[in-house]
Amino acid sequence: MKQAPWAKAVQAIMKKKGIKQRDLMEVFDVRSQGAVSHYFSGRNNLSNEQIIKLTEFLGVDESIFHEGEVEDDFAAKLDIAALTESFQTIARIDNLSDTEIINFFDVYEKMNPERVAEVYEVLQKINKAKKDELSSTLLALKKAP
Repeated sequence: MKQAPWAKAVQAIMKKKGIKQRDLMEVFDVRSQGAVSHYFSGRNNLSNEQIIKLTEFLGVDESIFHEGEVEDDFAAKLDIAALTESFQTIARIDNLSDTEIINFFDVYEKMNPERVAEVYEVLQKINKAKKDELSSTLLALKKAP
């Protein structure tokens, strides 16, 4: 079953805010996390009332439920804080020396984390376009006699 079009963006927001599907049982007026997951999987469709309740609960605009508008954009955004924390965690796990860590983060700061995020988003769009083009080409090849 195909995931509901809005689910990816909502899940990204939920992850950022630390919200779990079980926290949405009242919003969906259901008694289990499994029932909530039926909406995310596309098995059940959201009612207008549920959309309103969910947007209020998450503190987002209803446009997130319009397929493709916010979903792709939100998913492509690089969380700069998470990226920085990832680098710090890897440095600790790999037992990098203080000098190595300082040198790395000096370079990282010079590159500007916001700029890194911008480049990431551009590359995501380029890669998606390439993937879409490749898929179209493959589909055309399959249809050829």
